[in-house]
Amino acid sequence: MNKTYCIFFYEGYISIAPTVINLAKSLSEQEDRVIIYATKTNYPIFNPPNEKIAVVYFLKGYDIPLINSFYNFLNFKIKKFISIIPLIELILFVFQAFLYTLKNYQFVSPHQNISIGVDTNGSILSLINFWIFRKKFAYLSLEITSLSYFGQLSKVVKYLECIAYQKAETVIIQDEERFKSLCSYNNFQHPNVFYLANSTSSLDNNYLNIHDENNYIRKMLNLSKEKFPSLVLQAGMICNDVYSEELAYAFKSIDNGCALIFHSSHKTDIQNPYIQLLQEINSTNLFLSLNPLPYEEIDKVFASATIGLAFYKQINDNYAQIAKASGKLSFYLKHGKPVLVNNLESLSALVQKYQIGVVINDPTDSIEIQSALKTILDNYSFYSQNAITCFTEEFDFANQAKPLLSLMSNW
Repeated sequence: MNKTYCIFFYEGYISIAPTVINLAKSLSEQEDRVIIYATKTNYPIFNPPNEKIAVVYFLKGYDIPLINSFYNFLNFKIKKFISIIPLIELILFVFQAFLYTLKNYQFVSPHQNISIGVDTNGSILSLINFWIFRKKFAYLSLEITSLSYFGQLSKVVKYLECIAYQKAETVIIQDEERFKSLCSYNNFQHPNVFYLANSTSSLDNNYLNIHDENNYIRKMLNLSKEKFPSLVLQAGMICNDVYSEELAYAFKSIDNGCALIFHSSHKTDIQNPYIQLLQEINSTNLFLSLNPLPYEEIDKVFASATIGLAFYKQINDNYAQIAKASGKLSFYLKHGKPVLVNNLESLSALVQKYQIGVVINDPTDSIEIQSALKTILDNYSFYSQNAITCFTEEFDFANQAKPLLSLMSNW
């Protein structure tokens, strides 16, 4: 009998979450139905690739005028109560999900479905489903959230997540190091874990017919191949967390025919003060791509690059242990793009193991970066082939997910 899988994903950024997309696609290819419960975001809408997958978008409190006004009131008048907001958001997400279930009971009967809870709110909703209907569920970790993130009035949310983590049939996370952190934050060593990189899949054929002469970024930004023969891409966030200012400064002094491209994962206004600052810093060879593509077209961006950048500041374990959690890194490697990364242990270990690029010690050092670019460009085919090998062995969702899919098919 075919199953219905409910993926509870409060954060809602489906279009930049390859794990969620590929897991849904893989389950649907087993003739199972998949429903993704998400909230509306500024990221591109995810268009399900087949009729077996449905996406339901709920509102966050910030999107409901009355509740948003209450949040603003707390922020300006009673700041000590602002920490209750995560609890309100959880209640609102749970309420909307159960209301949807009641209205569509014949399709999503909780007695028949299996739930996959993503991070805090998603796992709690799966826990509630488990308490009421005694159905197995999986805990899917995309981001690791410590207790210190929550204010006094919302610590109950984290406590509920810890219970959900313990009650889950299995935990899905990117790698062993992140699993250790998750166990520490949730005070429990879960006995069943599957490692699944936040990655694209070799079974996605979107990139097979993309050729160099159809370079998306070059055409979109009108970049001359004679003036800028090499395109160095940092896709995803454009902010200080990924050294955007430092890289803009450093590349300003690099004159080897490399253009630096920042491609945003969500629509960004050219008048945004931070964007304006970056343009003031570097008007020489920095170019901004501020209109994201839907997931089914995103391969065009990565195929356009010569070299990929994956730079992250060591803010917390989410960033420090980023190698298998960085979706853009998997896209670079799938397309055979060598990479420059900063000296985080998880990133540098991967680069050194597979020789897929160069580790940069100082992202502000234009001389170091220019030397690294030359190293790659002088032996491009070597690094490019290594990138493909690394993707195949470490990231390819099509291979990495097989044990998990086998397990879930027997639930």
